[in-house]
Amino acid sequence: MKTRIVAVSLVALLMGLVVAAAENRPAFPQVSLTDLDGRVVQVKDFQGAVVLLNFWATWCGPCRVELPELQKLSGELGGKGLVILAVAVDTPKEKVRPFMERLGLTLPAFLADARTQQMLGIDRVPFSILLDREGKVAQVYAGYSPGVIEDIRRRTEAMVATPAGK
Repeated sequence: MKTRIVAVSLVALLMGLVVAAAENRPAFPQVSLTDLDGRVVQVKDFQGAVVLLNFWATWCGPCRVELPELQKLSGELGGKGLVILAVAVDTPKEKVRPFMERLGLTLPAFLADARTQQMLGIDRVPFSILLDREGKVAQVYAGYSPGVIEDIRRRTEAMVATPAGK
């Protein structure tokens, strides 16, 4: 029960951050992700780029629609400073690579353990967190709709057009 309250509070905090002025937003928490080959990376290692963390699962119908749209967005804005991290919440991890291959996805794929999901308050999929170039939360998206993709596109285009530190 206490853990659930903490997770819900963190989601509320992340969503509340999008209302605050950019200069008042705290940095995204230190989070480690493991890629499909077992290498561990820190989300902070991507600072300097606009980062979209997209949490998804192979069994999630809306994720099957959203991921190809994010792949397309990555193709359009990846060379301009956008990095999309596809973070699977599935177990076993052996399902992830074949699923991505079936959909033709080449996004960097990572796994999030239950502790990381709980810490971030990821209680549904898809769930996306957009970080600005300084590693601060710019927007949180719980769920999928075509409007979510358009909002991600609009915000990302504005952020990649603005040099880091501005």
